[in-house]
Amino acid sequence: MNTRLKRQIWAASGMIVIGFALTAAAVDPGLPTGYWDNPQATQGKAPHDWSALETDLRPEACAQCHSEQFNAWKNSLHAHAYSPGMIGQFPGMGVDEGNSCLVCHAPLKEQRYSDTDDMNRSLSLKLSHPEGYDRHADIDSKALPLRHTGVSCAVCHVRGWQRFGPPPKSSAAIGHQNTPAHGGFTATRAFEQSQFCASCHQFPASMAINGKPLQNTITEWKESVFSKRGVTCQKCHMPDRKHEFRGIHDPAMVRKGLTFELSQNKNSAVFSMASTWIGHAFPTYVTPNVVVSASAMDAGGKVLRNWQWEIIREVVYDDGWKEVRDTRLMPGEQREFIAGPLPEKTTIVRFSVTVIPDHFYKGTYKSLLDGGLTEIPMAHIRHALERAEKNDYLLYEKELVIHRSE
Repeated sequence: MNTRLKRQIWAASGMIVIGFALTAAAVDPGLPTGYWDNPQATQGKAPHDWSALETDLRPEACAQCHSEQFNAWKNSLHAHAYSPGMIGQFPGMGVDEGNSCLVCHAPLKEQRYSDTDDMNRSLSLKLSHPEGYDRHADIDSKALPLRHTGVSCAVCHVRGWQRFGPPPKSSAAIGHQNTPAHGGFTATRAFEQSQFCASCHQFPASMAINGKPLQNTITEWKESVFSKRGVTCQKCHMPDRKHEFRGIHDPAMVRKGLTFELSQNKNSAVFSMASTWIGHAFPTYVTPNVVVSASAMDAGGKVLRNWQWEIIREVVYDDGWKEVRDTRLMPGEQREFIAGPLPEKTTIVRFSVTVIPDHFYKGTYKSLLDGGLTEIPMAHIRHALERAEKNDYLLYEKELVIHRSE
């Protein structure tokens, strides 16, 4: 073999080796095994050369560099997941059951109660500091228990002092990224996949009621066209990576997902609702109730007849959970609500849609308040009920003029 040919072979072999190296470097590392199993942000001592800010797990610390994410998150339900309606029930449940709720509402091992005294101190402190963090990201503000921050930055991004996150927008690079703070971070596309949300938003089959888990959002998504099109949870609930996590409590978010239409069919008024941009059941959980109403009125505005329908997955607890009914809209489903036959003098039919995001919770809170709670739990439950009552909103209202055939 001549020298020139040998050099060409060696060059080609070198390119293959480089290609394999580049391919290996481009392999997404994914999340460490057990990322959501008993997650722990601090394992062992932090690197000795880190500053106090780099070892601080409070969202106020993260906000010093990630203010945009913090300012979006602080108004989200994730920031308020350590909620009064939940913790007000803990004294009656016990510390072990309380910690089982924190698995989703404050998931880190560092956020759990060590014992009953720890739990009671936390509930008392929460009354005087309801936010759980400083909204202005003042790093010198009073350091509250990390559990009070609910589903905060460290819950999703920190394991064993290491930071994890999605690939940078600018480069889409994956793997370890060198940055000035906290030793950099590991970039993985796992943060852009719906499965990332499954730990809290998909309950196991063992918790099924009438064949469907109490929280079945990821399965509903997988069975929808949105999964096939690659429209993930993050694309709707974290558009452009905004940490707002908007859902059914947000009227604009819900309106975006539904399409409405009015029509007349002989002696009936027809209201059509279609789930056009919701990648799971509407609503996905058992707590909301969506009420569709219709009123037939005469020329003077007098109500001649009313109709009402509910879009809900209604469950009750009676020696175990039982499903009473499930009238929710599935992704892509269109449903007609027919007001008819119309009274003879009907000139207008008014349709409305009211969303009650915390319908189930309201009933629970009222029952608890009637059950003789002690002072601190009662204060939390009362506050939760007051807040839940303010969350109802009118999503849609429109009138249809009725045309009578001669």
